Amino acid sequence: MAITVILFFVLFMADQVLKFVVERVALNSTLVVIPNFLELKLSYNPGMAWGALGNNTLLLTIFSAVATIVLCYFATKINWKRNKAGGIFLTLALAGCVGNLFDRLITVFGWRAGVVDMIILKPFDWICELLHLGTTIFNLADAFLVIGVIGFAIDFCFFADRKKKKYENKNREELRESKN
Repeated sequence: MAITVILFFVLFMADQVLKFVVERVALNSTLVVIPNFLELKLSYNPGMAWGALGNNTLLLTIFSAVATIVLCYFATKINWKRNKAGGIFLTLALAGCVGNLFDRLITVFGWRAGVVDMIILKPFDWICELLHLGTTIFNLADAFLVIGVIGFAIDFCFFADRKKKKYENKNREELRESKN
């Protein structure tokens, strides 16, 4: 549990510090960090991905709060010794969810126009423009959430049985050794 708390805190703070810095620098123009790959530009998103549900910030805040509670529950159940990857992915998802929940709460109270987004990855942006989805702009919390959820799902679907069998075999061996 301590690993989860420490990793969560580091990820959450990285997201919030980047949002704070980008707001203070007020990137009204695009800052090219790595040409043709990574750009930063301040944007406020009252909705979710691509501005969907833009007028429903309160609904998204409630959804984020419920998701945070569910992820916290699973975070208390994860066994880092048995499933390090699952623990990392779950903590990434939790940090992303809480990072955006924090921004949504600030938005609900009217202190900000929306969730702070700033990262533009040009290869993904090109794909989204090709599919007529518009520009992709997101924040670290979004990246943590997406990577965490996808990684946890892959770990759960494809590796959970193998890890369970390995853990059970290890326990059987330890039990045999202790009897001898």
